[in-house]
Amino acid sequence: MSRPVCLVSGSSSGIGAATVAEFAAHGYDIALNYNSGRERAEAIAQELRQQHGGEVLTLAADLAQRDAPFQLVDQTFAHFGRLDVAISNSGVSNLLRDEQGRVVRYRFHETPVDHLDQEMERVLSLNLMGAYRLAQRSLKHMIAQAQGELDTNTTPRHRSILFIGSISDIAPDSTRIPYGVSKAGLIHVVLGAAFEGGAYQITVNALRPGVVDTPITTRPAGIVNEETGKEYTVAEIYDLMALGGSQPIRRIGRPEEIAAAAYAFTHLPYMTGQSIAVDGGFTLISGFPNRELYFQEGLRRRREGQG
Repeated sequence: MSRPVCLVSGSSSGIGAATVAEFAAHGYDIALNYNSGRERAEAIAQELRQQHGGEVLTLAADLAQRDAPFQLVDQTFAHFGRLDVAISNSGVSNLLRDEQGRVVRYRFHETPVDHLDQEMERVLSLNLMGAYRLAQRSLKHMIAQAQGELDTNTTPRHRSILFIGSISDIAPDSTRIPYGVSKAGLIHVVLGAAFEGGAYQITVNALRPGVVDTPITTRPAGIVNEETGKEYTVAEIYDLMALGGSQPIRRIGRPEEIAAAAYAFTHLPYMTGQSIAVDGGFTLISGFPNRELYFQEGLRRRREGQG
């Protein structure tokens, strides 16, 4: 009997890389997708083969391009002859740089129309439409597999589609509207796909991480560290906020923790249509905490040696 197959988009770094490692450790063959960084992707694939003995197929695709998600899923199915889990993880933030290389941030009422249009198109084409298309084609293949099982009077095996979303889908941040819109849209994709997949034992859910220590959170946050003169990264800001009490778990997340949740969520045959936060309790505190208050408290505690 062939091994189960898991496709993870955007899996050459961060949460995606941790996720393919998690599934490989549980006996899955892997379709590892990357957009850039072929050498890094191949190195991850080789390490997984050596550690776990399964097959790892590396596939290049820019999922912001219209046909790329369809082709990625089709290539995976053609190679392995099955698809058991599809995880949409590719994503991009909505921060652009000006001619001097500085990160451009606009408040909601100040955003130039050209900038807004450019950012909406760039972010939504990958975060929302790329994810939508990948899930749509994955569901098509999974339904066909399930129908084949039904035709032989066999109960369909459980298959799963998972979106890696974000708690930014409800975050009140006026400088990151395109990103938040893209993640909020995934909630509705989950609901529609879950209704269709349920009859075939296909579950569809979204995992909504809080801030996680990944390459995407190493970008500058726009707040200068007075001691070093350098900008804090997003990860550093939220780590200090956590220390200051913005969430019950006093640190930001780790990629392997999100990967473990992804494996768990895709192996629950009775859970579908859900969008669940894995955020250290960040969204427990008054919905969303006062960033400045907890950041300053975190700085105070750090100076006093409390973390």
